[in-house]
Amino acid sequence: MADYDDKPDWRELDRRRDKSKLYGRIEEKGQKKERPRDRYQAGRFKEALDKLFMGKKGTIEHEKLYNKIHSTYGTNRFVSTVKKYIAEYGIPDDVSALLLILDTKEQDIICNGIGKLKELYNGLTNRQQEDIRRKLSILAMTDKSREVRNVAGEALEEVKETAGKAGKEVKSEK
Repeated sequence: MADYDDKPDWRELDRRRDKSKLYGRIEEKGQKKERPRDRYQAGRFKEALDKLFMGKKGTIEHEKLYNKIHSTYGTNRFVSTVKKYIAEYGIPDDVSALLLILDTKEQDIICNGIGKLKELYNGLTNRQQEDIRRKLSILAMTDKSREVRNVAGEALEEVKETAGKAGKEVKSEK
């Protein structure tokens, strides 16, 4: 029975394990190791900060109106929704919304949308650039307004030149 009493009890074993460096619990005189922050919370904080710096475009109202542009596309409420959005927030910065806006049949809105697409063109993916070129070529050929056809044709030429220069630079780097 004496041998049995010499063995440490389970509490003692747990205490030893907690002090062991092998189990990652290093505590120095009252200081606890800082835990990594919750990744979900960190993401939410980042998202909240991003929205804060977006100003009016970071609000829930903006998100609702932006989504309404997409949901009313093809209906008789689409043009009024786009006008309301532009009045409150200006021309959107998103390519998908801009491509939809080009279907409003409102000459000034279409021309402003084309201008915004030209600004954004260089920073877009190849797929988005291709979508823009297609949309501009369709507008240049089929729109009822001569001004829209001219603006779309000029923008298409500028975009093609930009794409051509970028292609030449890539080939020269190889």
